[in-house]
Amino acid sequence: MKWQKRRNRAAESVDPEFAEALLGNSPERSSTDRKVQRKTQQFCHQVQRALNLALSSSDSQLQGCEIFVEEVSPAPDCGHLLAHVVVSKDRLISEAMTWLRHNQPRLRAEVATSIARKRTPELAFVPAFTTGGEND
Repeated sequence: MKWQKRRNRAAESVDPEFAEALLGNSPERSSTDRKVQRKTQQFCHQVQRALNLALSSSDSQLQGCEIFVEEVSPAPDCGHLLAHVVVSKDRLISEAMTWLRHNQPRLRAEVATSIARKRTPELAFVPAFTTGGEND
């Protein structure tokens, strides 16, 4: 009788969520997480396409400097997005980043017209150094 009481007391003191995390994800949680991640990726790709379209139509304002959005990622969630941009080799990255920061409201408005969301996400731009422009 004493042994059963101790065992029950020990089981009551363990947090069920903590125990679940130790044993691994439950099937229903992992499928929910996968769905959320998939929807986040879809949204980031949609914003990436909208930004690339907006940047391709504004070449004359950028004076021949080609900018391409390589990837968009949530930072830390879908309310704030981080766009990784590739700059053509004939321009300095700092010039392109200055242009992007200056035109960020217009680019955000372009994104707003192409997505179906109640609130348009905040955009931040960082250079993707895998290929691209010169560093200064």
